[in-house]
Amino acid sequence: MAAYDPIGPIAALLPDFGASELHRGTGIIRISLPVPLSDGRQPVFILDVGTSGGAISVRETVPAHLPSFCPDRHINHDGTFCLFWRAVDGIEVVNPETARDWLETLVRFLQLQLRAARLRRWPDGRGRSHGAAAFYQHRAEAAAARLGEPFATDIVEGRLGTKRKGGSAEGTAIRVMKEGRRLFSVWERSRRVVNLRQPCLCPAGSGSRPVILRSCGSHAAAAADLAIELNEMAAAEREFWQSMKGSPCCGTMADCPLAGASA
Repeated sequence: MAAYDPIGPIAALLPDFGASELHRGTGIIRISLPVPLSDGRQPVFILDVGTSGGAISVRETVPAHLPSFCPDRHINHDGTFCLFWRAVDGIEVVNPETARDWLETLVRFLQLQLRAARLRRWPDGRGRSHGAAAFYQHRAEAAAARLGEPFATDIVEGRLGTKRKGGSAEGTAIRVMKEGRRLFSVWERSRRVVNLRQPCLCPAGSGSRPVILRSCGSHAAAAADLAIELNEMAAAEREFWQSMKGSPCCGTMADCPLAGASA
């Protein structure tokens, strides 16, 4: 059976977005897409939307509004956009409804791009990590959600990090940090919170009779998972940027790791 071609339903919905088809070839369509902004402007993007085996790619035909490559702005080496992480929140266009979802995601992505150009940082929280780090980020976010607030918000807003400390008979401890303050530590080898008798990290651990961590449901396991996945995420992120060493920096984002490396 031939793979489903998503170009048709995408093209059919273009008028709903004020967009138009400029050209169509085998497995590709060129479109003109206005992107509405909060200030009333609607800059127009000329984009090439391609498909191969049902998978969709999209890039600016000729870089005009966007850099041709920028990991921090989720633009790949070949100019294609990282609209989503396919393994977790991907959109497979198989009907008009999913075609609309895809086009709405594209418009939101371009709106964020224009805000990023003004702010010189990605405006939607910390965004998705790069490469394999996205896998660990997803698992860290799931662990944070099991712990509840404020962890679920803190991880999205980039307030959590880790530090490793060795020199113990138990091995290396991973400290979970929030804006320079240690929240708790986990033994890396055994994936166990160092102090299971500390008050739980959730609201039940505060008040006049705090519940200790090891007695608060699955929160001890969630805390250990959070520490391990945050640490793995940071390591994978460093590896990603190391693999990008020597790539050109577009100069549009503050604190981009490529800025010094490509100077």
